[in-house]
Amino acid sequence: MKEENERNSTIRIVEYSAIVVFFLIVLIILVPSVSKIVYNMAKDSATTSTKGTIDTVKSFYVDMNLLNEVGLPFKVVFDKDGYTFYENGKKVNYERQLNIKNQGKLPKAGSVTINVDGTVSVKDLTFGNFKCNQTNDQNLVCDNK
Repeated sequence: MKEENERNSTIRIVEYSAIVVFFLIVLIILVPSVSKIVYNMAKDSATTSTKGTIDTVKSFYVDMNLLNEVGLPFKVVFDKDGYTFYENGKKVNYERQLNIKNQGKLPKAGSVTINVDGTVSVKDLTFGNFKCNQTNDQNLVCDNK
């Protein structure tokens, strides 16, 4: 009887060990996949926020241009305190200061420029751990800092 109990406890230990090993293997397989999914979601979020910021700067430019002539290049520089406007390379304080209301969050750093030819340049817009830039062919690229 005693020998049978020892045998059963040994079998239980082997079974429990097999279960633990099985779960460890599953975790080893799943963790990189889940990490990649989280990374891609954060990257897509930064890209979407960048597009939203570009659209917001364009709308702000159009709105300000309806009130008075706004010079190009028109640039909005973002930092941790908010944003600053520049026309023709000079800092501008508008009499009627509009708040930039962006769907999503504003970047913590970087700039968006509307160039003289009407194209838009994005430089180092920072959302969380991602910096977004616009390449020469006007594609957005967001990468980890």
